[in-house]
Amino acid sequence: MKLSKENWPVYSADRRRARIDPKPAYQRGPVWSQNHQQLFIDSVLRGFDIPKFYLRRVNEGPYDWEVIDGQQRLRAIWGFLRNEYPVSDDSDPIEKHGIAGKNFEDLQDQLVDSFLAYELAIVTVEEADDQEVEDMFLRLQNGMPLNSAEKRNAISGSIRNFVHGLAENNRLMTDSVAFANSRYSHDEVIAQMVLIEMHRGPTSVRHTQLKELYQNNRNFNENSSVANKVKRVLNFLGKAFPQKSPELSKVNLLSLYTLASETLTKYSIADRANEFGNWFIGFENRRRQDEDKPEDHRDERMVSYQLAVLQQTANLASQEERRRILTEDLLTMIPDLILLDDQRLFTHDQRAAIFRKARGKCANPGKSGDCLVECGWNDIHADHLVPYSKGGRTTVANGQLLCRNCNLRKSNK
Repeated sequence: MKLSKENWPVYSADRRRARIDPKPAYQRGPVWSQNHQQLFIDSVLRGFDIPKFYLRRVNEGPYDWEVIDGQQRLRAIWGFLRNEYPVSDDSDPIEKHGIAGKNFEDLQDQLVDSFLAYELAIVTVEEADDQEVEDMFLRLQNGMPLNSAEKRNAISGSIRNFVHGLAENNRLMTDSVAFANSRYSHDEVIAQMVLIEMHRGPTSVRHTQLKELYQNNRNFNENSSVANKVKRVLNFLGKAFPQKSPELSKVNLLSLYTLASETLTKYSIADRANEFGNWFIGFENRRRQDEDKPEDHRDERMVSYQLAVLQQTANLASQEERRRILTEDLLTMIPDLILLDDQRLFTHDQRAAIFRKARGKCANPGKSGDCLVECGWNDIHADHLVPYSKGGRTTVANGQLLCRNCNLRKSNK
């Protein structure tokens, strides 16, 4: 790595603006508030010392430099020069020249000249590889600390590019979700989805695990089975929610991804995205209505789901509980889902949906006197209404709850 130092007057930094990339891949976007920008401009106008700017010299594309450190300060300067915001209303005069509330074009000539001539300390970095530049970037962040997602975005590699590409271009993320892509929040959710897909189900998706994902998958294959599955599920959810949906909060989106990924693998639902979307909107409506009921009249599943939502999104137990409840409700509300492998035995989730649908009571088709009637979970048998041997499908709609006595009697017949 080769470092060289020079001073650029503000007017030179502005003249070179089109050749400076303020946001290379490892950088975050603009995060300074207007108050923060105004305080910085006030400091420059008064001739105070400010930190160095670190620029990397690049030799390809439209840019000659990319910003390693100083992006927010450069944006503040460029914005002020273009009258995008004024000096703060409570700024004190400078040498009897009032500056409070003034745009750049309204300043006294003496202040304009001194501002344009103010020298920025520039450190140019050359002959450095990506890893060295990213390490320097992380070390230099001391103004507004990077959050976890921003730190991960500074880790180069194809997994970062894959995640960021989906966050910026997938229609579900750009058009449907209810939360803004502030400070890489969309990237964080996509990364969590990739991790869940790699583990084939709920797993811990905290910062530690996501950081390891980025570090250990720098050569991630964007055409791998995991990548294709993530894209398939996101496209399915995009069809399920074709427009911005308030139900698609961060925690709900992660839960829906887990559910959709599993359901697309097990059931013939790929062409029923609209039903899937309507089901979840209905679920959220029922959940909100349940919240208004007296405590002793509430649905225990909705209470459990709400508690799981209030827990940390990345918590494994919370993910498992949300997945269980959503799966059970989906199979109850869309009971004719057909298993892709056409298997004979009901899955655990289907049995749970049948159990809830029957409220734990045996159908007692033969009106037998030795029927257990009220069944506990360990006593139930999920039975085909239309026998499997006669073409009956293994769906919740074609299932009924029998106690062990009634099921054995039916089998004997």
